[in-house]
Amino acid sequence: MIRKRILMVAGEASADRHASKVIRSLQGVFEEVEIFGMGGPFMKASGMECCYGMDELSVMGFSDVLPRIRRIHEVYKGIQRLITSRKPDIVIPVDLPDFNMRVARFARKNNTKVLYYIAPQAWAWRSYRAGTLREITDGLAVIFPFEEEFFSGYGVNARYVGHPLMEDLSLTEEAAWPVKRIAILPGSRYHEIRQILPIMLGAKHIVQEKYPDITWHLPVAPGLDINVIAGMADNDIHLTESLPRVDLAMVKSGTSCFEMAIQCIPAVICYRTSAFNYLLARSFVKTRFIGMPNIIMGKAIAPELIQDELNEKALAKELLKYITDRSLFLDAVADCKNLRERMGDQRSDQEVARWVTELL
Repeated sequence: MIRKRILMVAGEASADRHASKVIRSLQGVFEEVEIFGMGGPFMKASGMECCYGMDELSVMGFSDVLPRIRRIHEVYKGIQRLITSRKPDIVIPVDLPDFNMRVARFARKNNTKVLYYIAPQAWAWRSYRAGTLREITDGLAVIFPFEEEFFSGYGVNARYVGHPLMEDLSLTEEAAWPVKRIAILPGSRYHEIRQILPIMLGAKHIVQEKYPDITWHLPVAPGLDINVIAGMADNDIHLTESLPRVDLAMVKSGTSCFEMAIQCIPAVICYRTSAFNYLLARSFVKTRFIGMPNIIMGKAIAPELIQDELNEKALAKELLKYITDRSLFLDAVADCKNLRERMGDQRSDQEVARWVTELL
């Protein structure tokens, strides 16, 4: 059998984990396969040759990119050389649209097939990217149900493959009322945590005055030093490496708020960034909501506190609604169950690997 060569590019921690499972599925469908490119420890552990480490591109926000433009350009040129010298049969860019759409365009110009995994959020802003994806990809594997219809409307060969978190997380338990345990999820980057955690702690103190028996749990994101987080948190908070069973959460917008929803844990979604980043984002973002559970369901199944709306009193007020109102709490759990059903039970890594075999 002819050995298949596959180039994959991921530049962020969650993409590294999701792509690593795709690698294992590809190894299962091809007897001979050579996978190389840019990724992180999970992709490397799954057998990929990491020519570039994903930490080269681990930046967030408009202002964070500027100091690293030169190095980002150097890495991009390196990926170009991999495409021209090693001639992969297919390129699989994973998320990271500002970088990976350029990779996809270059690959197509070099007559290399492209299957893009985890689409840019063109439905929220930069909708022109949908048209661009039609030109630079052979397929777009999307991870939210509504994205297939959106991108197909622009002529993109889009297919919903399921969300990788649906098979990662334990979906057998759900939150219970009365609330006994509350999770604190302030983000996965230190600068996010410094902005949001003090507000979350202030809300915690307000709730504790009325409900001192509630316990508080803060799972420390991978890559963060638990001792550093301990120095920023209250002494009575339980620091853990993974999320324990909880009944309620206050969570920074992003992947974690989606994780709470599919585990049927009512949550209050929080978002705050620098004034510069927020002003730019507000000028372009077109969605009613910032939290993915609300976007998917088309309604506020979890309250959102954004930028100046986010303060300790407002956050405590939202938490106390769930703590005191059983009906509201159970309605939130029911909404989360509906979201889980809408997501389906496809295994995204297997669907992507199967699609690669179709393209090759």
